[in-house]
Formats: sequence, structure tokens, C-alpha cells
Amino acid sequence: MAYDPEPFAWNYCPICGAKLESRDDGQSERPSCDVCRRFYYRNPIPAACCFVQRGDDLLFVQRAVEPCKGLWSLPGGFVELGETTDEAALRELEEETGLRGRGAQLIGASTKQSRHTGAVTVLAYLIAQWEGALTAATDASDAGFFSREERPPLAFEAHRDLLKIFDALPSGT
Repeated sequence: MAYDPEPFAWNYCPICGAKLESRDDGQSERPSCDVCRRFYYRNPIPAACCFVQRGDDLLFVQRAVEPCKGLWSLPGGFVELGETTDEAALRELEEETGLRGRGAQLIGASTKQSRHTGAVTVLAYLIAQWEGALTAATDASDAGFFSREERPPLAFEAHRDLLKIFDALPSGT
């Protein structure tokens, strides 16, 4: 589904509060703060998700919050400042499921447009090892392992893309 989000209206500098002016950054016109000498860009927001297996079954969480409340997704969320994408994936896994993962291996990425944020780039990690008791928490209302035949439909197009990458991996990866 192609979606062209409305441009975010940058009117004032979030650092100093000065009114922004449109200036050429060498490639195109962008909001610019003369005081801070900085341009503002509309970039995708980084997110990370996890592929956690128990035998042949795969872990999914049911969303407790909007967007897509009540639908299923891979455990994951937005990357916070000061953390790497694999740290974000492992943090989100523990926050949403109570499981502590190790050995996060990058298996793919997907960037999709979003009505809520403009665009999101999701990095997917295969979690080599995990421990703990599965308990849905924070923004997950339920969590469970599903066989390939029982997998719930996924809320986000990026997760569907990443699931195709995961399913194409050789067994035992």
C-alpha cells in the first residue's frame, strides 16, 4: 500500500525556538534555523523487531495500544536515543514479553510509509538465545508462540515483509 504522508510542518526550531526559514542545503529546500545553523530533515523513524523461536514456532505479540490495537505483530518498537538497534530489539523483547534475549543477528530491513510517523525503517533481528517466562506487558496485551500454520495476520506491512525474509532463511540459521 503506497501512502504519501503530509509534510510535517516545521515552523520553529525545537532546540532554540527561533522561527525556521526555508533554505537550500545543497540538494533541496529544507527548514533551517539560522540561530543553531542546522537543517531539519524528514527521515524515517528507526524501529527494531525480534524473531524468537521455540522449536519451529515463532513468537508474536498482540498490541495493547494504537496504532493497530488488538492486532498481532512481532515484538519490537522504536529505537531510543543512546541505544543501538540490536539493543532496542532486545529491550523491546523484554518489555513486551518478559523474555531476555541474547545473540541478536540482523536478518533484514523494511521501510514503509506510515500515517502516524511519515515513515518507519524496521530492522529485524533473529534472537539466538532467550530465557525467562513469557508474560505480555507494556504495549502487548497477549503473547504467544505460533506454528507456521497458526500464525496470526500481522498488523504492519514492514513486519509482513520481514516475515518473508525470515521464512526464506535456511533452517538452522
